Amino acid sequence: MLEDYPELLTRRQAQEILHMGKNRILDHTQSGRLRALVLDGRYLIKKEDIVDFINRLPYR
Repeated sequence: MLEDYPELLTRRQAQEILHMGKNRILDHTQSGRLRALVLDGRYLIKKEDIVDFINRLPYR
């Protein structure tokens, strides 16, 4: 699923993978639900943290 993405993703790539908007991604990163590095004001997210976030989502 994520083979075509680099190990370190931009916020926009995370939005694409998770089908979420900018504000929702920022909300998840700022609350700590989605781990992210902030480098020069840019959010960078490890691919493994995206997978971990997906695995913790509740199924309904």
